Amino acid sequence: MRRTYPTMSENGQFAWGRQERSRKDWPTLPKHVNVDVFPEKLQVREVSPVTVEVAQSGFATTVHALRLRSWKLGPGQPALVTDQFTDADFKLVVDDRADVHVNSMDGRFYLGWFPTGRPGTDGEGWVIAVTGTAKTRGYRMSFDIETPADIVAAAVAQVLATSQPC
Repeated sequence: MRRTYPTMSENGQFAWGRQERSRKDWPTLPKHVNVDVFPEKLQVREVSPVTVEVAQSGFATTVHALRLRSWKLGPGQPALVTDQFTDADFKLVVDDRADVHVNSMDGRFYLGWFPTGRPGTDGEGWVIAVTGTAKTRGYRMSFDIETPADIVAAAVAQVLATSQPC
């Protein structure tokens, strides 16, 4: 669909006869600019015909483009995470709330699993932290209690893969 807009003639009238009005005598609101007081060379007074291609309005897609996906949901099996730690390199402690804490022997790695949520947080279920050195800062990650254990296990595996004996 094509639309053509009207042009303004030299005497200040649009093609269908409407007269252009000057706004020079209108008051200018505070923090606004009256464009009629701009220098003549900066003012544009002529309107040229413009033809615009108007596309169909709305959103168009196909059922194939909107294909539904299945996502892993729910906490899953926490053993997928905790089974990655060996007794030789890590200490595992289960406290009185049944929260699980895993520390590396050097004390620089920590994993906490809080099945009912970490106290004082809004549903934080997993915490992974690596302490930095004097030259480099450490980092910390946390996951919700409903984060699948497979996802946390993948993150732990990546962190463990970066560790090296000094």
